[in-house]
Amino acid sequence: MNNKPLRKRKLNISLIALILAAAIFLGAWYFYDTRLEAALPHNYLAVHFIDVGQGDATLIAAQGQFMLIDGGERGNERRVINYLRSAGVERLDIVVASHPHSDHIGGLAMGILDAFPVGVVIAPRLSAPHPTRTYEHFLEAVSRAVEQGTQARYAQPGDVFALGDAQVTILGPLTEDPRNLNNNSVIVRLDYGYTSAMFTGDAERRAEAALAAAYGPALRVCVLKAGHHGSNTSSTDIFLYYTAPQFIVISCAAGNRHNHPDPRAMERIRATGATIYRTDIERDVVMLSDGVTFWRAD
Repeated sequence: MNNKPLRKRKLNISLIALILAAAIFLGAWYFYDTRLEAALPHNYLAVHFIDVGQGDATLIAAQGQFMLIDGGERGNERRVINYLRSAGVERLDIVVASHPHSDHIGGLAMGILDAFPVGVVIAPRLSAPHPTRTYEHFLEAVSRAVEQGTQARYAQPGDVFALGDAQVTILGPLTEDPRNLNNNSVIVRLDYGYTSAMFTGDAERRAEAALAAAYGPALRVCVLKAGHHGSNTSSTDIFLYYTAPQFIVISCAAGNRHNHPDPRAMERIRATGATIYRTDIERDVVMLSDGVTFWRAD
């Protein structure tokens, strides 16, 4: 009797059974993985570098709490408000106005602070406030927010705030520079698990040198928002050495009249070996952290 057909049929059945078992396993793994991914984002930290052209606006989300650093130039407030709402923002727990230049506070002054309940507004203490109509609008918006229960605080190095499971620390400004508002920018460090990020507004060489002298290697972070839109006034060698970022994000507009980012600054930035993202090229840039590492969201 020829047993080859029987053996072949048994082999086919075994192969089919193996494929079915693999399919069931992979299917179970797929659905488990999908459910796991659906559950994980709540435990992620998200940093949104919003494209507001030649300006700054950064949203940080952690476990249902939100912080906004700057709001872009006036005229961008509707875009920022819509972006925040699409990200699920109903309340801003912390708002940082890095310094009084309109490409940072314009959107805050002209609508953002009125669009959401705000927990606390943080701004630099200035002995000689910036005399512009935009800054006056900003102060008026803060005053209205305070009437609704918002706290208004001057940035004080060493102050720590909780944002979900993340920690927000004010590092600067360490001294006031009455001749250069950029050097009065509020410096914010964000820590989440083993990961970290730093936001420096338009801080220039003098402010970066003061930070390097005060903190040294403790400045090391995973993500750095390049100061002053990639201007040659910022991103000095000593500051980049101590921050040693894995990622550097530059917020600027395509073809801007300031020629940001400056080629000399870009040379220093590239020398760090960090991955570079630019809002003039990438548009909105969203970085995610699980507390162990940062990566860019697709």
